[in-house]
Amino acid sequence: MDAKQIADLLAVLAKSEFAEVELRDADLYVHVKRTVAAPDVITKPATPGAATAGKTVNSPMVGIIHLLDDTKQPFVKIGQQVTKGTTLAQIESMKLFNDIKSPVNGTVAAITVSDGQGVEFATPLFKITEAD
Repeated sequence: MDAKQIADLLAVLAKSEFAEVELRDADLYVHVKRTVAAPDVITKPATPGAATAGKTVNSPMVGIIHLLDDTKQPFVKIGQQVTKGTTLAQIESMKLFNDIKSPVNGTVAAITVSDGQGVEFATPLFKITEAD
């Protein structure tokens, strides 16, 4: 399989519903996997200016962010009230899932990442407007 055939294959896969494809040949192995963001997770500020106000929750590690729980429901939504210690998301790192918890009481003002996105150390994940 040459580069043009691989490019054509990737173009076809980009238009399809497949999340993962694996091809094996005598002298070639191709594994394509993509992560699709959940459509019901809102990733923009609830109100103008909310992105600059409040407490920013940054990633404490490198990994894959998971905004949905085991039942495919968001851990939190924009506008939701949270208390200190509320699980906001999980980061998968080295096959371990690490809870990301709210450091303050307040309201989720913004979610700045998508479900399944790779994150680096100190990547901004959430904005929380602190309660009075």
